[in-house]
Amino acid sequence: MHFSLSPHLLITALQNLSPEALTLWLLGGCGIIILGMLRWFGAAGLMVYSVLAVVVANLQVQTATVYSFLPDPVALGTIVFASTFIVSSLLTECYGKAKAQQTVWLSFIGMILVTLFMLVTLGFQPAPGFGHAHQAMCVLFFPAPALIAASLIAYVVSQWNDIWIFASLSRLTGGRLLWLRSFLAPLIGAFLDNVIFSVLAWMIFAPHPLPWKTVLFTYVLGTYYFRVAIAVLAIPFMYLARRMVK
Repeated sequence: MHFSLSPHLLITALQNLSPEALTLWLLGGCGIIILGMLRWFGAAGLMVYSVLAVVVANLQVQTATVYSFLPDPVALGTIVFASTFIVSSLLTECYGKAKAQQTVWLSFIGMILVTLFMLVTLGFQPAPGFGHAHQAMCVLFFPAPALIAASLIAYVVSQWNDIWIFASLSRLTGGRLLWLRSFLAPLIGAFLDNVIFSVLAWMIFAPHPLPWKTVLFTYVLGTYYFRVAIAVLAIPFMYLARRMVK
C-alpha cells in the first residue's frame, strides 16, 4: 500500500469546501490553538502564537478569495490577523498591559527578521534544479517589503490603541463588563488597522496604486465585516479563556 505525505490531496479537499465553510473552520482552528497555547504555556504560548500569526497573515494577505455574499474579492489574512487582537485582549486581561505591549513589539521584530532572512535567502544563486523553488519564493516575498512596512505600521498603531482602550475600560469599570471591552477594543483597533494598512499598502507604497473604490470595498470594508463578526464571537471566548487562567 502506497502512502503519500503530499499536501495536494488535503489542498484539493479544502478547495472543495466553500470559502464561507473554510473560513469558519479556520476561525475555529485559531480559537482552539489559542486556548491550547494558553492552557499549556500561559502568557509565553500566547506570545509565540501572536508572532507566528503576524508572519502568516502578512503572507496570506497577498491573495484574495470571493464570498457569495460580497460583490468584491476579499483579501485573506483577516482571520489569522484578527486573532492577534484576541490574544492582545487576553494578555491585557490576564497578564497585564505591559505583557500585551511586549508581545506587540516581539511580533513586530519577528516579522522584520523573517523578511530580512528571506531577502538574504533570495540573494543566493539557486543550484541547478532548484530554480522553480527560487522563483516561487521570489513571487511570494518580492512584494513583501512594501506590504510588511504598511502592515507593521498599521499593526503597532492599531494594537497599541486596542490595548490602551481595553485597559482603560477595565479600569473605568473596575474589572467588570468584560464583554464590553472585549467587543469595543478590537472593533476600534481593527478599523484603524484596516484603514492604515489598506491606504499604505495599496495606494501610497504600491508601485501601481489601486483605485480608491477598490481599496475601500475590497480591503477596508470587505474585511471589516469579518472583524466585526470575530469581535462578537470573541466575547464568550474571552470569558472561557479567563476562566481557564483563573
